[in-house]
Amino acid sequence: MVIELKSVLIVFASRFGSTDEIAHEIAEELEKHEIITEMLNLKDGESTPSLDEFDGILVGSGVKMGRWTKEAFSFLKQNHNSLNNKVLGLFVSSGEAANPKTHDGARNNYLEKIMERTGGKADMAEAFGGIFDLSSNSNYSFLEKKIILRLAKSVKEGIIMQEGKVNDFRNWQLIRNWATDFANLVKTYKKK
Repeated sequence: MVIELKSVLIVFASRFGSTDEIAHEIAEELEKHEIITEMLNLKDGESTPSLDEFDGILVGSGVKMGRWTKEAFSFLKQNHNSLNNKVLGLFVSSGEAANPKTHDGARNNYLEKIMERTGGKADMAEAFGGIFDLSSNSNYSFLEKKIILRLAKSVKEGIIMQEGKVNDFRNWQLIRNWATDFANLVKTYKKK
C-alpha cells in the first residue's frame, strides 16, 4: 500500500514575531501528522513557489491597528483563484483574540471580512491571541506602549497587561489543536 504524502505551504507576515512563532508551531504540529511543510515568510521577499505543488495553503498575518500586514493581504488578493482550489486556512495573531469577550469580533473583522475583500473562501480560520511586549527591550515606541495599556484598561473584564513585561496571550494548545484539525482536512483533499 502506497501512502500519498500531503504538503502544505505556510505563508505568513509578522510584525513583531508572534505570527512567525505561531506559523512555526503549526508547521511542527503538521509534521507530526505526516504533512510535509514549507514556510514562506513574506517579509523576507523570497519568491513564492508554485502553489500547484501543495495540497493546502495556510496564510497568517499579524494585526496592528485593525489591519493585516500588507504582504499577507496582497498574497491573498493576488492568488485568490489558485487558493480556491486548495485546502485554505487563515490565521491571525491579534490582541483582540486573546479576550473571550472580543474573540468573535476579531474572527469576523480579521478573517471573515478579509475573505470578502480578497474574493476567496477559507476552509478553516482562527484568530489567536498575540504578544504585547511592554518590556524595556520592546520594539514598541513609548506612545504605542501607553496606548496599549490604556486600551487594555478600557475593556471591562478584558485582559490584564503588566507594564514593563512581555504579555503573551497565545494559547499554544488551541494553536496545536487547530493545526491538527487542518492536517486532518488536508489528508482528505483530492487533487483536481
